[in-house]
Amino acid sequence: MSELALTAKEINLMKFIGTKEVAALMGCSIPVARQIMRRKDFPLVKCGKNLKVMASKFMEWASTRRI
Repeated sequence: MSELALTAKEINLMKFIGTKEVAALMGCSIPVARQIMRRKDFPLVKCGKNLKVMASKFMEWASTRRI
């Protein structure tokens, strides 16, 4: 059985961020970040009640959107 070997770059690309981090990166409040994260075009991943987004997908989304 082969082991899954990930590089540091691959691990960094797979990092997930939450509402607080999105708010900090966007310079907005947490409630506003939640509203943005619930948009249909946002690359949201739900973990139970938690809203998460893959950091690389967020950066890609943010660079192409105007809010």
